Amino acid sequence: MPWCPICKNEYVEGRTHCPDCDIDLVEELPMEVIEESNSYVPDEEELQDLAARAAAASQMDTHVPADVRHSELKSSAMTFLLIGGIGFLTITLAFIGVIALPLNFFSLAVMEGVFIIFLIIAITSFRKAMKMLDDITKEADLETRIEEWSKLNLLAEELSTLPASDTPEEMRYFIITEAIRERLMVAFPELTDAHAESLTETYYNRLFET
Repeated sequence: MPWCPICKNEYVEGRTHCPDCDIDLVEELPMEVIEESNSYVPDEEELQDLAARAAAASQMDTHVPADVRHSELKSSAMTFLLIGGIGFLTITLAFIGVIALPLNFFSLAVMEGVFIIFLIIAITSFRKAMKMLDDITKEADLETRIEEWSKLNLLAEELSTLPASDTPEEMRYFIITEAIRERLMVAFPELTDAHAESLTETYYNRLFET
């Protein structure tokens, strides 16, 4: 796997340049460099930066899978369709005198307009839900590719060597999760920040919490 000779980051096969250091990657690092990187202890500024990133991540929008968003949108559309349909039918029957409601003509007209809006929202939501089917397929394909990639690039044995042995446990978590997130974002630039954070937590738990 290619490495950056400056920041010591490992990249996926096929990468030739480190965007952070603006330098070409090398096939392997000298042994003394590897030993030095394995014993690396982040300084106070870097630890503060890691903590700040973790705090920011906790405040960002949570990733909602496409299939969940699709299900919620369909459920919302069904609710608007049901309420709008029943309401529209009821007010229409009141207009033509089939049923009597304690409302004047103006109130009936306003209520009819509200239920028509509900029906329009239902139709619009159903259309959006149909378009989201493509998003579900794309997200499933992306996560399948990430899963295959992770088997070669997210290894507990290698990730656990990134923090020094005497690094506090909470700092080890920050360092490892940041490494996972950066690797994901580099390998799959189409990932959103929220999706990358969600996957980072998933893979960290899988590798170190099971």
